[in-house]
Amino acid sequence: MASFDDQAIEKFFDQIEATLSSALPFNDEDVHFSVDLNADNGIYVAEFEVPLYHGYGTVGSFRELTKPPSDLFQVFIRYQMGSDRNRQHLTVQYSKFELRVHTSPGVRFEYEREKNNVPAAHIHFSGMGGLLTPALMKNFSGRNKGKGKAKKGGQIQSVHFPVGGHRFRPSLEDFLYFVIEECGFTGLHGWEKKLQDSRNVWFDHQLSASVRDHPEHAAEALRKLGYKVESPATPPSVNRHDGW
Repeated sequence: MASFDDQAIEKFFDQIEATLSSALPFNDEDVHFSVDLNADNGIYVAEFEVPLYHGYGTVGSFRELTKPPSDLFQVFIRYQMGSDRNRQHLTVQYSKFELRVHTSPGVRFEYEREKNNVPAAHIHFSGMGGLLTPALMKNFSGRNKGKGKAKKGGQIQSVHFPVGGHRFRPSLEDFLYFVIEECGFTGLHGWEKKLQDSRNVWFDHQLSASVRDHPEHAAEALRKLGYKVESPATPPSVNRHDGW
């Protein structure tokens, strides 16, 4: 099992915290953050619990808010990191982005790298209609209906909705967009541009991983764009993940 420098792991988790703090207003004292660096087993885990504020719109910082955070809704983020199949690169083994309703998961975006019996990347709508309706009604009340945001509802489902597989699954930035824009919780000024910039970094990482999945196909695509790419004497084989 490959081991990674603790500073590299902590840098990754710091980036997650920076992404959250670029989009959501919160007081650091209200955020629960834990990290477990178990280098002996090559497993690294971080969890974030972040409060949410009702009301569609943005503020410059949490200090501008005149009301306490929601006593019912919060964001819960969990990452479990380890090495990839070649024992060379740090990779996400498991992630969960959850819009939590008290102690229940209202909506959660999950990725389970080693899962074979269900889609590896999936979304659960656990009682979205019943659990999230109060927040959606409160957050979007009074908003200009001409802008296309009606009050939202949903159906209770307990199935795995596949969303892009190992390489093209939703990012943390996609989830935060959902929380702010679709569910109407308060964001920070400029959150959308900051998340777009951060998501572009995510796209670049996923592109590199996709190239490693099928290097010859990537090389051919570059040749068609005018790049001169030489294949090694023994081209690497296709190395995509099995399953969904």
